[in-house]
Amino acid sequence: MTLCQNRRLYVVEDNIMDKIRLLILIMGFLVIIGFSIYSFIGPTPSSEPEGTKIKPIGQVTITSSPDKNQNSYSVKNMTASLLKSYEWKTVSPILFGTNPLGQVVQGATGPPSSSMVMNIFANKDLPENYYSIAFPQTATVTHGKNPGSLVAKFQNVISSVELQDIPDDTNVNLYMLTVAKPNLKMLQDYKDLSSSQIKIDNNRAYDIKFTWGNSTERLESLKTFIEGQDQAAIVTFSSPLQDFNKVNATLDSVLNSFKWLGQ
Repeated sequence: MTLCQNRRLYVVEDNIMDKIRLLILIMGFLVIIGFSIYSFIGPTPSSEPEGTKIKPIGQVTITSSPDKNQNSYSVKNMTASLLKSYEWKTVSPILFGTNPLGQVVQGATGPPSSSMVMNIFANKDLPENYYSIAFPQTATVTHGKNPGSLVAKFQNVISSVELQDIPDDTNVNLYMLTVAKPNLKMLQDYKDLSSSQIKIDNNRAYDIKFTWGNSTERLESLKTFIEGQDQAAIVTFSSPLQDFNKVNATLDSVLNSFKWLGQ
């Protein structure tokens, strides 16, 4: 082999090595970027397709007395592992207490006037934002459009639960006043009825009650914003105006059943 051929061979080998080194550098760079993105975003949320029916994880029986401040509750049909972390908090005007499996927490003596069985549903689509909520046994509950959301239909009521990321430079109350409420005012024939601060599962919560209209009827809605460690939960109820007051007690029970799991 001549000297010229040897030089050409060395040049070719050097070019190949340079390409290999460049390829290794590019692959390493892509791995670092991918790991950084994964670390920043966190685990990928998991959710069933929109409209998929959700099965309850258990039931709670609410027994009401003539005095709405005196009720009793029993939790049943839940696995021991779920029940261990499941605790009903004290929420006015409805009284809750810690329930071992099947135990009734009695809030008053005397015969109750009525009772209602509610199914408990747990949503674990988004890590750090797991929650549970109970709806009447007759409700149809399905996955919503986005991870962490669900839709329930019962007693001529449409209800939804959504998770909302709150920017670091604000809080749930300011978000409700500066973002959510201005958007609601864009609804047809919007009329603000009331707003208040309450507590749900020992978390601060803020609600808005309002009426509005669509092409066929007037509706009344209640939208409640519940603070969480990561995102906020927004629970909404909507019903024809003439029916809303008939289901007030049921809506209170649903709303007060909300619980952040693992917090």
